[in-house]
Amino acid sequence: MKKSRIIYTFILYLFGFFLLLEWMLPVPIITQTGELRYFNLFIAISLILYFFQFPWWLRIPIKFGIILYFLYRIFGGGLLRDHSWMQILISDLMDGMKSLLVGDWYDLSDLSRSLLLFILLWLMTYLLRYWLMIRKSIFIFYVMTIIYIAVLDTFTGYVGDWAMVRIVAIGFALLGLLFFQRLLGKEQFENRPYIIIKWAFPLVIMITVSVCLGYLLPKADPIWPDPVPFIQSTAENVQSQSSISTIGYGPDDSQLGGPFEGNDRVVFEVETPSKQYWKVEIKDYYTGKGWISTIEPDSGFRMESGEVFPVEIASRKDEPIKEAIVDVKLAYPHIVRPYAFLSVKGNEQGYFQYNGSLDKITSYSDDDQPVQLEEYIVQYKNTAFSMKEMRKTTMVPNEQQYDDLFKYFTQLPESLPDRVRELADEITAEHDNWYDQAIAIENYFQSGDFIYDQKNVAIPEEDQDYVDQFLFETFRGYCDNYSTSMVTLLRAVDIPARWVKGYTAGNYIGNAAQENSIYQVTNNEAHSWVEVYFPTEGWVPFEPTKGFDNFASYEQDEEKTEVEPVQPKKEENKVEAPKIKEQKETKKDEPKKYRNSISIWPKLKAFSAENWFIFVVLLIVIIVGCVWMVWNKSRWIPYVLIKLYKKKNNEDIFVHAYNDLLRQLNRFGIKREPGQTLREYALEIDKHFDTNDMTRLTEYYERMIYRGDPADEDWEHLQDIWESLLRKTTKKLS
Repeated sequence: MKKSRIIYTFILYLFGFFLLLEWMLPVPIITQTGELRYFNLFIAISLILYFFQFPWWLRIPIKFGIILYFLYRIFGGGLLRDHSWMQILISDLMDGMKSLLVGDWYDLSDLSRSLLLFILLWLMTYLLRYWLMIRKSIFIFYVMTIIYIAVLDTFTGYVGDWAMVRIVAIGFALLGLLFFQRLLGKEQFENRPYIIIKWAFPLVIMITVSVCLGYLLPKADPIWPDPVPFIQSTAENVQSQSSISTIGYGPDDSQLGGPFEGNDRVVFEVETPSKQYWKVEIKDYYTGKGWISTIEPDSGFRMESGEVFPVEIASRKDEPIKEAIVDVKLAYPHIVRPYAFLSVKGNEQGYFQYNGSLDKITSYSDDDQPVQLEEYIVQYKNTAFSMKEMRKTTMVPNEQQYDDLFKYFTQLPESLPDRVRELADEITAEHDNWYDQAIAIENYFQSGDFIYDQKNVAIPEEDQDYVDQFLFETFRGYCDNYSTSMVTLLRAVDIPARWVKGYTAGNYIGNAAQENSIYQVTNNEAHSWVEVYFPTEGWVPFEPTKGFDNFASYEQDEEKTEVEPVQPKKEENKVEAPKIKEQKETKKDEPKKYRNSISIWPKLKAFSAENWFIFVVLLIVIIVGCVWMVWNKSRWIPYVLIKLYKKKNNEDIFVHAYNDLLRQLNRFGIKREPGQTLREYALEIDKHFDTNDMTRLTEYYERMIYRGDPADEDWEHLQDIWESLLRKTTKKLS
């Protein structure tokens, strides 16, 4: 390569690097991406490899090595020879692939996101090289860069004034240089270095003057008003009107109501011998709009890892202790636990704190900071609540002892409409014990008038009670509507009850050791239900939500009395809610589409773990085969082309065949120089192979292109010459 061409190519790549850099500069401002220097350095190294024309089989491993090293510098730490880093990397990438396969982009770790950004930059540098050196046109990328900066400057905190000035200068320089390069390719100029200088000098002056004048001259005020405030206000109004939330765990329950959207993000996977709900926390105070906690926050205690939990009443049966292994995917410091919970292990370097106001367990480090565990083990027994004991309960044996219980868990707002209390009395009138009264209220919600719905859910007005709206007007909602309403009805007849948050059992995804099952719990399984207090049994769960099952076990030590569902009370003068076609109910804890999309993954993972050697050998064979195919493509492609053109016979057959021959000769190693005519190139080919075949083919080709002569009649004769030249290219270039 001549010195002038080297300088010219270097300038193109340098301007291309600066233009691509404008895409990276706003990233730390609009996202939480750090360590930007590694990504910028990767762009520079990629363009340097293209500039020095490294072969592809050398570029690819170099780039992969640089990416792994930069990821290690960002996330690894320690020594390069530490094998734990590679184990963490492989495990994280496997989880990332799993999330990508199910479309769960939110579950990607920072490591996986950084790898994807490196791959994106790899593709962008390849496209930049293609636009600069092959197409010799950068206009599309230039316009995309302007639009990108303009959008960020308009709708984000990024200020793109100087960025736009730089883009204009760089873009015009590239457009001018590439136009001149295309012009040189069409015309045969002598003394090209001198012409390049003559062209570049006025181009630099023009760009400099234009940028300076654009910056210094006064600007007219905008003719049209700024559309951004209008767009933002419209978006805010739409959002406030729709009030669509995303399902999942959140600490704030003070404002309930309104529709929500599903979220398939995985929260945790649990290996357990039995299926049950997973409890997180409770709330005690109903405000009329939602739930808050009013119990003293210091009503708790510290627990060490493995220490027996003294609060919950476990099964009285002599049963073995069961263990559930929780693999956390979405980091929360709180612990999820089943009923009849005994202990939790997995934070030996810290401790667990029980919060009595929320009935919640949180993991802490030694310096009293919440810590997010990656895995922990909870021990429990199967619940066995005695129906005989529960039916005996008509009141607490010593009310003085249970003052706090009635203070916090029979509370109702003064603004609660009287018809809610009247409905509670009506439902429970035929029963004299707490259990049957609770069952009667639970069954009340299973009537046909109530509809489980996540979308068409109303939001109570400012002077409207959340429960009253659901019970007497809409009859439509999801778990929060059902559970809050049941707690309110129970408290209205002086039965202590509380509102519980957690997750349903999740989706079955496979078997584990010792006959355990693996369940995957996503944000879609976030749920709320009811707990009722019985002095001898503790807090017993109830499930009023239509379409859901209660996984708690009961001792059938007394014959169960059938309780007929009570029909909901309707007022004659109430305004009927608009009829909405009821769709077939699907249980929230069993989204079939999602379950089927992920159920194959654990099996594939287990099979690959058991047969990893076969996969490695197969992968090596495939890689070696692909490398051989690419490395020797000039040897086998001619036979593919000959086979392909055997059965073709149309007007353009010779044109396509001739162009494929030119590409094969280029792969063979005889490259056509810029500005070289086809006849000059044909003479070079014939000189190398000591034939006159390429010249004859070129003459036919030029007659077809420039004179329009048909060549389909001569294709049989030309095909022999064409095939002969192709076969000559299957041998090594001497």
